[in-house]
Amino acid sequence: MNNAAHPQRLSSDTGSSPIENASQFLYHEAALMDAHRFDDWLALWHPEGLYWVPCNTEDLEPNRSISLIYENRRQLDDRVYRLKGRHAHAQSPRSRLLRVVSNVTIEAASKESLIVHSNFALGEVRSDRQETLFGRCRHVLAFEEGVMLIREKKVFLLNNDTPMNNLTFLI
Repeated sequence: MNNAAHPQRLSSDTGSSPIENASQFLYHEAALMDAHRFDDWLALWHPEGLYWVPCNTEDLEPNRSISLIYENRRQLDDRVYRLKGRHAHAQSPRSRLLRVVSNVTIEAASKESLIVHSNFALGEVRSDRQETLFGRCRHVLAFEEGVMLIREKKVFLLNNDTPMNNLTFLI
């Protein structure tokens, strides 16, 4: 059965290794974003989650520099509201998305959280235009009552210092 067909919140108690759990979680997150299943994607987020896409460099202070995206959970809820409704004119028609997640590694693991790194390639087709984005992600995955949730997601786009098109969809 396809992971994108049903919402899931992976448990930390599956008996699988941390790298297997983290990989499956990231693949599932990617499938939800590609399928525009925004509510299911939001269900993967911790109430104190932070979503960050730096601009121009990876090493900056987000409170002192411009970011492409720097949103807390409430702001993510607002973004999803706009994407689901007719409020995102830049997503009319909606982007067709496909991403490949690879090179999943664990930086640190504890009973409370995992710090996970991965690479991605993201293809977008919209309005007779095709674009490809490449980057790396750093996820902090927290275990809350045995369920894995995204506490922090930082996306490093390889072209974050060049002009780019609309990023109204989820990276």
